[in-house]
Amino acid sequence: MMSKLKHYRKMFNQTQQEVANNLGISISTYAQAERGQKGVSDKLKIKMAKYFHTTVGILFFGDTITNSNSSNEKVISNK
Repeated sequence: MMSKLKHYRKMFNQTQQEVANNLGISISTYAQAERGQKGVSDKLKIKMAKYFHTTVGILFFGDTITNSNSSNEKVISNK
């Protein structure tokens, strides 16, 4: 299964190097994030989502995210 980061990078017709350069990070950091081998800081998640014109929820958590700020979880769908 292709990662969301890779999917969006391919949609933008860019190499890992181009994306990394545009985000101001090393290619190794980006490549590890794309393969799911490296945790991504919240700040970088936001930067990546903005770069790919999407949301952090869609890019990193799929179509459905859970908001558990209260004792009753609420499911938020991005469909």
